[in-house]
Amino acid sequence: MVVVFGIVIAVLGMKDVRMYLSGKVLDLNTATKDDFKKECIVEGDINYVVGNFAIYEEKDKTLGITTSKKETNYYLVENLSMDYLEKLFTSDVELDEPDNYFAYVVSASSDEMKDALDANIDGWAKYFDGKTDKMPEPVHFEGKLWREPTEKKYKTYKDQALSNWGFDDDEIADLKAMDSRPGKSSIMIVVLGALLALGGLAFLIVPLILGRTKKKDVEYY
Repeated sequence: MVVVFGIVIAVLGMKDVRMYLSGKVLDLNTATKDDFKKECIVEGDINYVVGNFAIYEEKDKTLGITTSKKETNYYLVENLSMDYLEKLFTSDVELDEPDNYFAYVVSASSDEMKDALDANIDGWAKYFDGKTDKMPEPVHFEGKLWREPTEKKYKTYKDQALSNWGFDDDEIADLKAMDSRPGKSSIMIVVLGALLALGGLAFLIVPLILGRTKKKDVEYY
Protein backbone atom coordinates (compact mmCIF):
# COMPACT_ATOMS: atom_id res chain seq x y z
CA MET A 1 0.00 0.00 0.00
CA VAL A 2 2.86 2.38 0.87
CA VAL A 3 4.53 1.61 -2.46
CA VAL A 4 1.37 2.35 -4.44
CA PHE A 5 0.73 5.55 -2.48
CA GLY A 6 4.28 6.74 -3.07
CA ILE A 7 4.13 5.98 -6.79
CA VAL A 8 0.82 7.83 -7.17
CA ILE A 9 2.22 10.90 -5.39
CA ALA A 10 5.36 10.86 -7.55
CA VAL A 11 3.49 10.41 -10.84
CA LEU A 12 0.92 13.11 -10.14
CA GLY A 13 3.58 15.44 -8.79
CA MET A 14 5.72 15.09 -11.93
CA LYS A 15 3.09 16.97 -13.94
CA ASP A 16 3.34 19.90 -11.55
CA VAL A 17 7.14 19.77 -11.66
CA ARG A 18 7.14 19.86 -15.47
CA MET A 19 4.79 22.86 -15.42
CA TYR A 20 6.97 24.67 -12.90
CA LEU A 21 10.26 23.96 -14.68
CA SER A 22 8.85 25.00 -18.07
CA GLY A 23 8.47 28.55 -16.78
CA LYS A 24 5.40 29.07 -18.98
CA VAL A 25 2.38 30.87 -17.53
CA LEU A 26 -0.89 31.26 -19.44
CA ASP A 27 -2.51 34.69 -19.09
CA LEU A 28 -6.17 34.14 -18.23
CA ASN A 29 -7.06 37.54 -19.66
CA THR A 30 -5.77 36.74 -23.15
CA ALA A 31 -6.30 32.96 -23.18
CA THR A 32 -8.54 31.32 -25.76
CA LYS A 33 -10.89 28.40 -25.29
CA ASP A 34 -8.36 26.21 -27.13
CA ASP A 35 -5.71 27.11 -24.54
CA PHE A 36 -7.89 25.32 -21.96
CA LYS A 37 -7.13 21.92 -23.50
CA LYS A 38 -3.65 21.44 -22.01
CA GLU A 39 -2.61 21.41 -18.35
CA CYS A 40 -0.45 24.43 -17.51
CA ILE A 41 0.12 27.21 -14.96
CA VAL A 42 -2.30 30.13 -15.23
CA GLU A 43 -2.51 33.64 -13.80
CA GLY A 44 -4.79 36.58 -14.38
CA ASP A 45 -7.85 38.50 -13.23
CA ILE A 46 -11.36 37.08 -13.05
CA ASN A 47 -13.82 39.92 -13.54
CA TYR A 48 -17.16 38.17 -13.61
CA VAL A 49 -18.05 35.16 -11.44
CA VAL A 50 -21.44 33.78 -12.49
CA GLY A 51 -21.99 31.68 -9.38
CA ASN A 52 -21.06 28.75 -7.16
CA PHE A 53 -22.65 25.47 -8.27
CA ALA A 54 -21.03 22.71 -6.20
CA ILE A 55 -19.05 22.04 -3.03
CA TYR A 56 -16.87 18.97 -2.66
CA GLU A 57 -16.32 17.97 0.96
CA GLU A 58 -13.54 15.70 2.20
CA LYS A 59 -13.54 14.47 5.79
CA ASP A 60 -10.87 12.75 7.86
CA LYS A 61 -12.32 10.55 10.58
CA THR A 62 -10.82 8.79 13.60
CA LEU A 63 -12.97 6.19 15.34
CA GLY A 64 -15.97 7.54 13.46
CA ILE A 65 -15.33 11.10 14.65
CA THR A 66 -14.55 13.82 12.06
CA THR A 67 -11.13 15.25 12.90
CA SER A 68 -10.70 17.54 9.89
CA LYS A 69 -12.68 18.74 6.92
CA LYS A 70 -11.70 20.26 3.59
CA GLU A 71 -14.11 21.92 1.20
CA THR A 72 -13.50 22.76 -2.45
CA ASN A 73 -15.94 25.19 -4.06
CA TYR A 74 -16.74 25.03 -7.77
CA TYR A 75 -17.63 28.23 -9.63
CA LEU A 76 -18.47 29.20 -13.19
CA VAL A 77 -16.78 32.34 -14.51
CA GLU A 78 -16.80 34.21 -17.82
CA ASN A 79 -13.67 35.55 -19.52
CA LEU A 80 -15.10 39.06 -19.93
CA SER A 81 -12.80 42.06 -19.54
CA MET A 82 -13.68 44.95 -17.23
CA ASP A 83 -13.61 47.27 -20.23
CA TYR A 84 -16.29 45.17 -21.95
CA LEU A 85 -18.37 44.88 -18.75
CA GLU A 86 -18.29 48.62 -18.17
CA LYS A 87 -19.46 49.29 -21.73
CA LEU A 88 -22.09 46.55 -21.48
CA PHE A 89 -23.71 47.92 -18.32
CA THR A 90 -23.15 51.68 -18.68
CA SER A 91 -23.55 52.28 -22.41
CA ASP A 92 -26.82 52.50 -24.34
CA VAL A 93 -25.14 50.85 -27.32
CA GLU A 94 -25.92 47.15 -27.69
CA LEU A 95 -22.70 45.16 -27.71
CA ASP A 96 -21.99 41.91 -29.52
CA GLU A 97 -20.47 39.01 -27.63
CA PRO A 98 -16.64 39.19 -27.74
CA ASP A 99 -15.03 37.06 -30.46
CA ASN A 100 -12.95 35.24 -27.85
CA TYR A 101 -15.84 34.63 -25.47
CA PHE A 102 -16.03 31.46 -23.36
CA ALA A 103 -16.70 30.42 -19.77
CA TYR A 104 -14.81 28.01 -17.54
CA VAL A 105 -14.96 26.28 -14.18
CA VAL A 106 -12.83 27.44 -11.26
CA SER A 107 -12.23 25.24 -8.21
CA ALA A 108 -11.04 26.93 -5.02
CA SER A 109 -9.81 25.23 -1.85
CA SER A 110 -8.19 28.13 -0.01
CA ASP A 111 -10.45 30.24 2.18
CA GLU A 112 -8.87 33.40 0.78
CA MET A 113 -9.75 32.52 -2.81
CA LYS A 114 -13.25 31.33 -1.91
CA ASP A 115 -13.89 34.60 -0.05
CA ALA A 116 -12.67 36.64 -3.04
CA LEU A 117 -14.84 34.75 -5.54
CA ASP A 118 -17.88 34.93 -3.24
CA ALA A 119 -17.32 38.67 -2.81
CA ASN A 120 -17.33 39.11 -6.58
CA ILE A 121 -20.67 37.29 -6.83
CA ASP A 122 -22.16 39.41 -4.04
CA GLY A 123 -20.72 42.58 -5.58
CA TRP A 124 -22.40 41.97 -8.93
CA ALA A 125 -25.68 41.06 -7.21
CA LYS A 126 -25.65 44.40 -5.33
CA TYR A 127 -24.75 46.26 -8.54
CA PHE A 128 -27.63 44.69 -10.47
CA ASP A 129 -30.05 45.33 -7.58
CA GLY A 130 -29.10 49.01 -7.59
CA LYS A 131 -27.66 48.87 -4.07
CA THR A 132 -24.37 50.26 -5.39
CA ASP A 133 -23.17 51.93 -8.57
CA LYS A 134 -19.70 50.48 -8.20
CA MET A 135 -18.73 47.27 -9.96
CA PRO A 136 -16.89 44.69 -7.82
CA GLU A 137 -13.13 44.36 -7.84
CA PRO A 138 -11.60 41.69 -10.10
CA VAL A 139 -10.27 38.53 -8.44
CA HIS A 140 -6.58 37.92 -9.04
CA PHE A 141 -6.15 34.21 -9.64
CA GLU A 142 -3.05 32.02 -9.68
CA GLY A 143 -3.20 28.28 -10.23
CA LYS A 144 -3.20 25.68 -12.96
CA LEU A 145 -5.45 24.11 -15.55
CA TRP A 146 -6.57 20.62 -14.53
CA ARG A 147 -9.18 17.99 -15.29
CA GLU A 148 -12.65 18.35 -13.85
CA PRO A 149 -14.13 15.69 -11.54
CA THR A 150 -15.71 12.74 -13.32
CA GLU A 151 -18.26 11.78 -10.64
CA LYS A 152 -21.82 11.53 -11.90
CA LYS A 153 -23.15 13.73 -9.06
CA TYR A 154 -20.72 16.54 -9.97
CA LYS A 155 -21.74 16.41 -13.63
CA THR A 156 -25.42 16.55 -12.65
CA TYR A 157 -24.86 19.67 -10.51
CA LYS A 158 -22.84 21.32 -13.28
CA ASP A 159 -25.39 20.53 -16.00
CA GLN A 160 -28.22 21.89 -13.84
CA ALA A 161 -26.30 25.12 -13.21
CA LEU A 162 -25.47 25.59 -16.90
CA SER A 163 -29.12 25.09 -17.79
CA ASN A 164 -30.35 27.50 -15.10
CA TRP A 165 -27.82 30.17 -16.09
CA GLY A 166 -28.45 29.78 -19.82
CA PHE A 167 -25.11 28.38 -20.95
CA ASP A 168 -24.52 25.90 -23.77
CA ASP A 169 -21.96 23.10 -23.34
CA ASP A 170 -19.92 24.38 -26.29
CA GLU A 171 -19.33 27.68 -24.45
CA ILE A 172 -17.52 25.93 -21.59
CA ALA A 173 -13.77 25.23 -21.69
CA ASP A 174 -12.53 21.64 -21.39
CA LEU A 175 -10.31 22.07 -18.33
CA LYS A 176 -10.95 23.85 -15.05
CA ALA A 177 -8.71 26.39 -13.33
CA MET A 178 -7.80 25.33 -9.78
CA ASP A 179 -6.10 27.44 -7.11
CA SER A 180 -3.05 25.22 -6.72
CA ARG A 181 -0.09 26.76 -8.48
CA PRO A 182 2.93 24.47 -8.95
CA GLY A 183 6.13 25.74 -7.36
CA LYS A 184 9.27 24.57 -5.58
CA SER A 185 7.11 22.60 -3.17
CA SER A 186 6.02 20.42 -6.13
CA ILE A 187 9.58 19.09 -6.40
CA MET A 188 9.58 18.20 -2.70
CA ILE A 189 6.30 16.31 -3.13
CA VAL A 190 7.79 14.21 -5.93
CA VAL A 191 10.86 13.47 -3.79
CA LEU A 192 8.61 12.46 -0.90
CA GLY A 193 6.60 10.16 -3.17
CA ALA A 194 9.78 8.57 -4.49
CA LEU A 195 11.09 8.02 -0.96
CA LEU A 196 7.80 6.46 0.11
CA ALA A 197 7.86 4.14 -2.90
CA LEU A 198 11.50 3.15 -2.35
CA GLY A 199 10.98 2.78 1.39
CA GLY A 200 7.97 0.58 0.78
CA LEU A 201 9.90 -1.56 -1.69
CA ALA A 202 12.75 -1.92 0.77
CA PHE A 203 10.27 -2.99 3.43
CA LEU A 204 8.89 -5.65 1.07
CA ILE A 205 12.21 -6.83 -0.38
CA VAL A 206 14.33 -7.03 2.76
CA PRO A 207 12.10 -9.56 4.60
CA LEU A 208 12.07 -11.73 1.45
CA ILE A 209 15.87 -11.70 1.26
CA LEU A 210 16.16 -12.43 4.97
CA GLY A 211 13.61 -15.21 4.64
CA ARG A 212 15.51 -16.85 1.83
CA THR A 213 18.79 -16.62 3.72
CA LYS A 214 17.28 -18.22 6.77
CA LYS A 215 15.75 -20.98 4.70
CA LYS A 216 19.07 -21.71 3.01
CA ASP A 217 20.82 -21.83 6.38
CA VAL A 218 18.31 -24.33 7.71
CA GLU A 219 18.63 -26.51 4.61
CA TYR A 220 22.42 -26.42 4.77
CA TYR A 221 22.59 -27.64 8.38
